[in-house]
Amino acid sequence: MTTNSGFSRHGKNSFIAHFGQQERDVLVNLSEQLVEILAERIDGQPTDPLEAMIGFTGHDSPPDDEVLLRLLPNAYADPVDSSEFRRYTESVLREKKRMNAMAIRSHLLNSDKTEVALDHQTAQAWLGGMNDIRLALGVRLNVEANSHEQLELLSPDDPMRGVYAVYSWLGWLQGTLVDSLMDDVEG
Repeated sequence: MTTNSGFSRHGKNSFIAHFGQQERDVLVNLSEQLVEILAERIDGQPTDPLEAMIGFTGHDSPPDDEVLLRLLPNAYADPVDSSEFRRYTESVLREKKRMNAMAIRSHLLNSDKTEVALDHQTAQAWLGGMNDIRLALGVRLNVEANSHEQLELLSPDDPMRGVYAVYSWLGWLQGTLVDSLMDDVEG
């Protein structure tokens, strides 16, 4: 599962990749799943207008779900500091992650059948979204430093082999986008 060359720079502020239908479907599906996971932690409605304005969530404990905990980690080792920080920042962080995933989804659904062109801002959203998707997959796959060895031990017909392949492909795709963005810095 690979595109011909991943992302490449096209002009000053454009990044282009070509995707087959299967690749598009996988990215759309994973983006939608990420949005669903992030929606599982619903905010209470703040009664204070100031709390509503600053995005106060009322959540002061970490999520129970391992994927959500990886996506919304504690900011501090100290539980009290982490709890206070979480109450004021979690909803904003969740919304940013949701918007990044939605950017991937909408660009794939609204672009022509093969090419996706991103501007600099959208490329940044894609990087964030792909990173979050990989984090979620990594938790579900229990990815560790030696995970490539686990992949090699899987039989060719094991369905988990495909999930590992998607995880690896996303890392490669993300790397091509980073390289394309770095061309701007180096140039």
